[in-house]
Amino acid sequence: MIHDCTAVILAGGESKRMGQDKASILFQGQTLLQHSIKQLRPCFENVSVSVRKQRSDTDLRQILDNSENRAPMLGIAAALQAVHTDWIFVVGVDMPFVAHKLLKNMASKRENHDAVAVYSGGFMQPLCCFYRQTCWSKMQQSIQAERRSLKHLLKALNTHIISEHEARLYDPKLQSFVSLNTPTDLKTWSKT
Repeated sequence: MIHDCTAVILAGGESKRMGQDKASILFQGQTLLQHSIKQLRPCFENVSVSVRKQRSDTDLRQILDNSENRAPMLGIAAALQAVHTDWIFVVGVDMPFVAHKLLKNMASKRENHDAVAVYSGGFMQPLCCFYRQTCWSKMQQSIQAERRSLKHLLKALNTHIISEHEARLYDPKLQSFVSLNTPTDLKTWSKT
């Protein structure tokens, strides 16, 4: 178990490319929200879900992000305000393959940092990422300045960056960062 940390599933996006609410989409016999819960509960005592409106399909604590803009940074900022742990781990509801070994490795790198992120695909991965409470003020400054890029925020924070090579030791195919954004993604990844 990763203590002093709340896992937060971001499920408040508009799902434009999917065409429907991602959290309730069936994938390999379960909803994507159920997949996320199943992946996170073995690693975290506290698991919450960030939503635009209350959901009836979960018993998780729901963190309401009712901002008009759907940027993930706003959901993360709302989660940091709502939880009582020093850290949050953030993952998108459309990311069903989070590797436990990678999570544990990332958690072990948190000391003296504001965030822990993996550098993969040419940039720091802002989801499947740890954020400390100390990030909240910088997030607020970025939000007020209408700069809502988490990738830019991670560069401005004291972020521990895990290389792609190191991440592959714990998640060889880097499937933790796969996002199911479209119906085609669902079909492709259903075969794995």
